[in-house]
Amino acid sequence: MKEQSRIKLMVTILDRGRGARAVELFAGAGLRQHYATPGRGTANSDILDYLGLGETEKDVLLTLLPEHAVPPLLAAAGKELELATPGKGILFTMPLSAVSGAVAQIVNREVQRIGAEKEEPMQQKEKDDLIVVVVNSGCDDAVMSAAKSAGARGGTILHGRRLGAEGEKPGGSGVRPEKDIVAILAPRELRQPIMEAVNREAGIATESHGVLFSLPVDEVIGLSRMER
Repeated sequence: MKEQSRIKLMVTILDRGRGARAVELFAGAGLRQHYATPGRGTANSDILDYLGLGETEKDVLLTLLPEHAVPPLLAAAGKELELATPGKGILFTMPLSAVSGAVAQIVNREVQRIGAEKEEPMQQKEKDDLIVVVVNSGCDDAVMSAAKSAGARGGTILHGRRLGAEGEKPGGSGVRPEKDIVAILAPRELRQPIMEAVNREAGIATESHGVLFSLPVDEVIGLSRMER
């Protein structure tokens, strides 16, 4: 029995409406475990002009895939989704510490036709991190202002709700259930200064009540080192 590949999470961020094309491309490679959510870009106007981004509304796709499928899929996505062109979108992969055994079997089985036997060694890549900041709704501007002061170029905002908050009295703790989730992809050398700046301006001790953490990122396409 062939050994299963490790499962990774692939995050694809595209202009609103382009997510369907990505799902079609991924499905052709056997990838069917997708989760989608709308998002909003936060790059300021001069960066939007530089990157050619005509809108900030985003489609955010979360996809499970086996590690051996990453190199050929990134190559296909870079070509078909035009991710080598500034402003067309960003795609990156992240390691998972654990995943359901049944899910791992399904994902590996569905993507066998990508061809692990043709897997090529990955080139040495720059190190990146995904910084995630969860703040009270409406506080995303404070997060991005602080992050950009430390070198961040932009981020993506998702809207969520804190669970288990029904028993809290309004005005009691200052923690509201509605939340903004700000995701910032940044070079690893900027992770610490960005997180420190955000913590000062929008951390847990501020009115934003921000909770920060970072996750390691493996492969990235759609954002060059110059653009970062």
